[in-house]
Amino acid sequence: MLNIVFLAGLLVFAVSSVYFYFVGRRKTGLNTAFLVSFITLISYVLMWQGNLTVVTNAGQPIFWTRWLFYGLSCTLLMVEIAQLKGIQSGRMVQWLYLTAITMGAGFLAARDLTAIRWIHIAISSVAYLLLAGQTLSVNASKATWVRNYILFGWTVFPIVFVLAPTGLGLIGATVANLLYLLLDIYTKIAFNVQLEASS
Repeated sequence: MLNIVFLAGLLVFAVSSVYFYFVGRRKTGLNTAFLVSFITLISYVLMWQGNLTVVTNAGQPIFWTRWLFYGLSCTLLMVEIAQLKGIQSGRMVQWLYLTAITMGAGFLAARDLTAIRWIHIAISSVAYLLLAGQTLSVNASKATWVRNYILFGWTVFPIVFVLAPTGLGLIGATVANLLYLLLDIYTKIAFNVQLEASS
């Protein structure tokens, strides 16, 4: 079942990569929507192959490469959000390094099966709360539709992380990765489709 989830993610992000590539050709500048989809596609290919994992005591696999690729794709998404809100270089750099800390600490937590992972989860959570607070409050009147992607999309990721084998283990790897796939579609594909429609 887990392979089906990853295969579905692979196919969905292959299609979205092609779509955003051709849509982005009409514009000048960096095609971030294509890059986000393509990076996520590579992530799903690696998880589908299933080689780079750790296994919990309960026998649940953790696909830790996910958070390395989130570090890349979410940084690009943060650039898009900053541009939508009219954020300039200084504040944008702060948002980018908070994104990097969030994902980097998430990667460390995913790789660590000891109690130390809770320190990494705490660091990631603090960085995320700072990031979410700033992105929601700064220039709140601009691109108000972005709030839903942060509140109902991005914020669910750390909740799944804590409930999944990476944290408390209350949900299994299949359910966790299915939730991650749905969240990826919402925050990366639906977000960029709406961004395209509003530009």
